[in-house]
Amino acid sequence: MPGLLNSIEIDDTRRRENDRHRTGVVLAVLGVLSVYVYLFTQAAEPLGLPLPATLAWQIGVELPHVFDDDGNVESNVQVSMRQRLESSDDERLVLFAAIAAAFLCAYYLPLRYKQAALVGWTTLAIGVLYGPDVIAALLSVHLLLYLVLHPDRRRGLAISAAAGLAAYLAFVHDWDGRTVRWAWLVALPATALPAYRWVLLPLLDRARVARALQAAAVHAALLAIAASVLANALGGRPWEVPLGVLMFFWQWARITMYHVDYRDGQVPRDLALHRYLAVFLSPGVIANWNWGVTIPQGYAYLNNNFLSRDKNAVILGGLRLLGIALLYLVCWDWLRNLVSGALGAIGIPVFHCNTRFLVRHFVDGGEVGTASVLLTTLLDLARFMLFFGGVMHFKVGVWRLFGYDVASYYNRPWLATNLVSLWGRYAFHYREFLVRAFYYPSFFRIFRRRPQLRVFTASMMAATVGNFIWHVSERSFFRALSIDDLVYVVGTWPYFILLGLGIASYQVFRMRHKPRRKPWTRDRWIAGDVAAVYVTLQFFGLIHIFMRPAADGTVADLFRLFLIGFGIHIPV
Repeated sequence: MPGLLNSIEIDDTRRRENDRHRTGVVLAVLGVLSVYVYLFTQAAEPLGLPLPATLAWQIGVELPHVFDDDGNVESNVQVSMRQRLESSDDERLVLFAAIAAAFLCAYYLPLRYKQAALVGWTTLAIGVLYGPDVIAALLSVHLLLYLVLHPDRRRGLAISAAAGLAAYLAFVHDWDGRTVRWAWLVALPATALPAYRWVLLPLLDRARVARALQAAAVHAALLAIAASVLANALGGRPWEVPLGVLMFFWQWARITMYHVDYRDGQVPRDLALHRYLAVFLSPGVIANWNWGVTIPQGYAYLNNNFLSRDKNAVILGGLRLLGIALLYLVCWDWLRNLVSGALGAIGIPVFHCNTRFLVRHFVDGGEVGTASVLLTTLLDLARFMLFFGGVMHFKVGVWRLFGYDVASYYNRPWLATNLVSLWGRYAFHYREFLVRAFYYPSFFRIFRRRPQLRVFTASMMAATVGNFIWHVSERSFFRALSIDDLVYVVGTWPYFILLGLGIASYQVFRMRHKPRRKPWTRDRWIAGDVAAVYVTLQFFGLIHIFMRPAADGTVADLFRLFLIGFGIHIPV
């Protein structure tokens, strides 16, 4: 599959060759989506079907902790950050309906209309699920970014007016006073035209100024966080960002990758607006906006994987992922409680398989043993992998339904025999973001005559610095952009240091000692692979202790708990 530096460009001739229709594939997709509707919405009762919980009871299947009070399956696939409809079940029904409609359009429409249809259905779905003001705000900031990256004296005038109108709908349309609203309705689009023509375009004609403006637009999220934290530190209130703008900020990593492609010359300067929007607005990103935000990377990756091979094969691969996601979404909580209860019964407390509860217990003065620390952190990692993996497979599966041959975000991380492999299997697209935005810029500039130091430093820049910067933004996006959130993330610094050291050290080790065999080869050394998997996952689980600090705990407390995992008990 096309990757970072070996992307293979696909032209429209090949895309048309891969755009063949098969009725059976369409029926299979609609069938799988119908199963999702049945399990995760309230559609069963109006259709006269037994509720999922009732059906499970009738066939003798007992799955505690799976069904909610409505009798359907409790799901982590959700519309995040605002509940505009009556229930999450209604929101999922709209989501699945939008996916089905977008799929049919992307499947049957001529090639030139496919991506525009995806953008249209996504815009409509976000408008229904979040409100017209939210989609208007999201579109307004994307239009502004497009104007900065793709200036055009003719086409840009209409787009600038559209950005002004979207800004009105997002921020002004509900103000008190009819006269005021009408004045702004005229003023915003009318002002946007001359501002673009006589201010922005002349600035973009100057190379250095253009680079600075483009960098500021791309990294607007980080600049907003910095300004808000500074204002809050000086005694002001942290900023409360409108939800539509917040969604734009959540796309910062993908926008950064788009900008990397742009600087590398992989994005046409005259790229059509709908092809730009197709990178960021697709039904595949509606569910869980704040999860897997790097799927599916920037423009080049997405463009080179659109109908890059027979679309029916890609879609069937997406259905396979949707099937795996279904298994995870239905069974993860049942399995977690089953394991937690079994270990508790033999006297090993695992704190509901949640490291946060373990840390809280320890900081409050509770006693914990090495077995509890090891098992709790390992099972907490497994718990997260199960429900996170379900959502990630769902998101990637949906992208594949539209003909995008997107690589899986999550690929059997329990087979990773080292941290480098784990990072690729556990969060592939996020790893690619860190590599492109932090590893490569460091690798190609520093220690060119010392390859091992070069690799070590570049790995630390990606796994420690880049990872930390993203988590700062992630924490801020969840809440108001405040100094408290920055302090919280800074307090988790040991996690990033330990993870970076683990990845960078293994990279250097692999440079010195080339592997003599492929992991999981069926030979006498396979037991070593099993041991390596345990050590890798256990270490990754243990360092998450530092990502779950208690409010009144200290870094020293976390280090003491971390060392207990190695059998080292340090008294207070």
